[in-house]
Amino acid sequence: MKTIGLIGGIGWASTAEYYRLINESVGARLGDAHSAKIILLSLDQYDFTSRAAQDERAAILDFLVGEAARLKAAGADFFLFCANGVHRFADDLIPRIGMPFISIVEATAQRVQASGLKAVGLLGVKQTMAGRFYHDRLESCGVATLTPAERDQDLIHQIIYTELVHNRLSDASRAVFVRVIKELENAGAGGVILGCTEIPLLIGQHDVDIPIFNTTEIHCEAAVEFALR
Repeated sequence: MKTIGLIGGIGWASTAEYYRLINESVGARLGDAHSAKIILLSLDQYDFTSRAAQDERAAILDFLVGEAARLKAAGADFFLFCANGVHRFADDLIPRIGMPFISIVEATAQRVQASGLKAVGLLGVKQTMAGRFYHDRLESCGVATLTPAERDQDLIHQIIYTELVHNRLSDASRAVFVRVIKELENAGAGGVILGCTEIPLLIGQHDVDIPIFNTTEIHCEAAVEFALR
């Protein structure tokens, strides 16, 4: 079994889910006597978000390269970022690290493509919904990406950063996500990507009518498959 490297803490609530889901998946595949080999590097979220707020791309890249180097030195065989939004830096970042990388965007795009859907909604932080890193990858496999209106993007972003990353879950916020997903469905989305690893803490398949793509679960399964390959 390869040793899985996790860079988490952006935020901690979904990082805890990574640890649980990966270990449960290994146990299901190999038996209850087994658990995953994991090295977890949990960041102080402020160290990332403060740099991102300044929009200093070079500073963010240097910071993340340094953290990945610490993970590699600790003995990880490959690594994941336990977050979606940080993947907007992946194209510039990964060549500088020199360690195999499991992309949440790639794993999710493959799952969406396999579903046969031609249009999906995308939820996440503002940088994910308004950015191109999901849109372009989905477009390459013939899938259109629908996002909420800008006012709802701002509201979802606020809920994620003020509530979900701190594991604060409320029925009022759940109702916001359900409404937005219904509007995406009415606009033509056949499914919806929960493109922030905290969103599945609040929303499950039982809450909505269209298929959800839980990026946390999808990413964890991809990690376990690579670790056991």
